[in-house]
Amino acid sequence: MKMGLVGEYIAGLGLDAAKQYMESKIDEHKLKCALKEYIESERKYNDICTMAEECDFQGLVEYITQELLDDVENRFFAVSANDRRKAHEEIISKAVVYSKASTTESKKRVSRLIAISLEIVRQFFKKKIVASDYLLAAEIVDAVNEKIAPVVKSSTSVMQNTVLDSKKELSNQLDMVKQSIENGFLYSVENMSQIAASGQYSQVEKNLRKLLVGISVEHPFYPDYGFTFDGNILKSTPLSEVAQQKYPARLNFKGTIRAGSHYFNDASVNPMDYAYRHQLKLVMSIDEAVKLLGNRPDPIQTEAKQYIGKEIIAIPPEFPEAFPCSIKVGEKTYFDYILLRTEEILDDGTYVIGNKEQTNSAIYFEIKVNPQNPQKEDFKVNIANANNHELLNYAKFMDELAQVKDLHIYALNAKKDFIAGIINSVNYETGFESISEEIDFLKRVCAIEDYFHVELNISGDINEEEYHCVFRISELIFNDEVDSTWKEVSFTGVLGKEFRKQLEKLNTPTPIVMLSYVGICDVNLFGAEFEFKYMRTYKCAVMQELNRIKRLVSCLEDGDPIKIKFAPGEDNSAFDTLHIPEKIEQDT
Repeated sequence: MKMGLVGEYIAGLGLDAAKQYMESKIDEHKLKCALKEYIESERKYNDICTMAEECDFQGLVEYITQELLDDVENRFFAVSANDRRKAHEEIISKAVVYSKASTTESKKRVSRLIAISLEIVRQFFKKKIVASDYLLAAEIVDAVNEKIAPVVKSSTSVMQNTVLDSKKELSNQLDMVKQSIENGFLYSVENMSQIAASGQYSQVEKNLRKLLVGISVEHPFYPDYGFTFDGNILKSTPLSEVAQQKYPARLNFKGTIRAGSHYFNDASVNPMDYAYRHQLKLVMSIDEAVKLLGNRPDPIQTEAKQYIGKEIIAIPPEFPEAFPCSIKVGEKTYFDYILLRTEEILDDGTYVIGNKEQTNSAIYFEIKVNPQNPQKEDFKVNIANANNHELLNYAKFMDELAQVKDLHIYALNAKKDFIAGIINSVNYETGFESISEEIDFLKRVCAIEDYFHVELNISGDINEEEYHCVFRISELIFNDEVDSTWKEVSFTGVLGKEFRKQLEKLNTPTPIVMLSYVGICDVNLFGAEFEFKYMRTYKCAVMQELNRIKRLVSCLEDGDPIKIKFAPGEDNSAFDTLHIPEKIEQDT
């Protein structure tokens, strides 16, 4: 039986016995608090008492609930002092019998508990009695002074010692109770405010701790659990080392659980497992919440109620970090550094592995593999926002894979294949007649970009003029000389003395061997603008209309423009080159 419960009974019965005499002169709340404060102070002693001091508190309570009321009335309010003495003697004796106190130590405990409790009530009434009622108080004081000797004479030596010890302790306890009543109760707002105002903050802390210790005995799970304040709420707190083992604290929720847009209605599906495999946040919307200690509700549900109407979000653990790989076809490496990581685990156990997190890569690989069926692998590759060099490498990779079919994903750290196998089906869509034609075109585009340090942005359809421009310029880059044929060509120059001398030497049209000139080509191609010099050489050129040109020269002055036409002689071939001799380039 808890000491707190004994305190409640004594507080209630003492009050009931006196109310019919002094109802208008007492404060019911203060009387209960005064008695209970003393009984609670005995709790620690009860917890650590020896076997010799043990007694049956249940029996003591039974006596209090059944017979103590009448005895208390006689004790305080009987007219005869002898009756009051006998009533007091009966209370202690009956309490000893009902509590089955068989040892000297246990009888002392019971006698002390009853005697001090009754004296607290007496002192309380004494403090509240007005002058007109003091006669009653005097009689009570006389009864107290006279009770010790008769009890000693009529009792055994054990009872004598019990009463004497109780009287001695009674004096000390009553001093404490009187002081508490005079200054306001220990835990009253007024008293605590005065202590804080005086700067005794450590005393405030001490009193608050005592208050929590005192009310903790009312916890249904005491002595394993008590009460504490956490923030602004009162909570259950473990007091013993085995509290969590005996009554583990947990929250029981009812509501809906979802991961992404998937709601869990099937009890066979583990939400945490699903959220982990799909790397989705797990969201629980709380409709009901109960805090449990073991399998029983916590007496305080404030903490649980805070969750109702809210969402709890659980973030699943991340998949293992990405690992670097290279992608090969046969023994040839096409992609030096690809970061692969598990992205999802499907419901059938298939692992989806890819490099979506590799932001600096324009190519995306996706491999699906099921450990239960490792031979059945699904391989996909896509490319987006790639430059022309990346597009070229991707096209060459797909062309090689379609022919060789031997794919290797090589783990760089482990220095061995992570996945290797034969790819029977390669799906590659090209906008050209064939993948080889696309590869050739991209090679030419990349050559132009590298040679002239430009970036060609190819989008949409490629017209014929653009295609021929790419072809012609790339041919000049790939070859020292690009052969062609010609029919006629005209040059416009400025007339000067040197030209006049050369013209006078010509009497008949004489073929000129290796006639060369340097030209400048302005290019606007796929959003890039640039220019370049090239040299064209005609292997056999004959000046046309020589006599007319001579007559025209005679009429013109130096510095005037003149146009001259040439036609092929016996050889109509010519060639272009980007490699212009330094002397010719300086002259131009």
